[in-house]
Amino acid sequence: QRSLHGDCDHPGIAATLQKLGDLTAQSGDPKQGIKFLQESLKMQRSLHGDCDHPGIAATLHKLGDLTAQSGDLKQGMQFFQESLRMQRSLHGDSDHLGIAITLHKLGDVAILRGDSKQGIKFLQE
Repeated sequence: QRSLHGDCDHPGIAATLQKLGDLTAQSGDPKQGIKFLQESLKMQRSLHGDCDHPGIAATLHKLGDLTAQSGDLKQGMQFFQESLRMQRSLHGDSDHLGIAITLHKLGDVAILRGDSKQGIKFLQE
């Protein structure tokens, strides 16, 4: 991709970086997976500016997963919360699978952080 597009930000490169993040983490290197996802996120934000975008929300969710699994529950929670905010902006008050999954993850992480009350609130939402 980069040989085709050079140093320019491109949706194809961002998608490839996201896939590399997924595969690297699945192969047992979550720290490198996080780096690829962060690079993808940076590129997506460059491409879409301050606009909410489903791809950005998905990448934030993946970052929440990996950072929480790597033990940084606070950062994982922040990524999930930003993903949730963006998904709600995109989908409104309607029921949406992505929103439900992110709420579930927020509940799990809140409980792991010792905040059962907040965790239950997310899970009931």
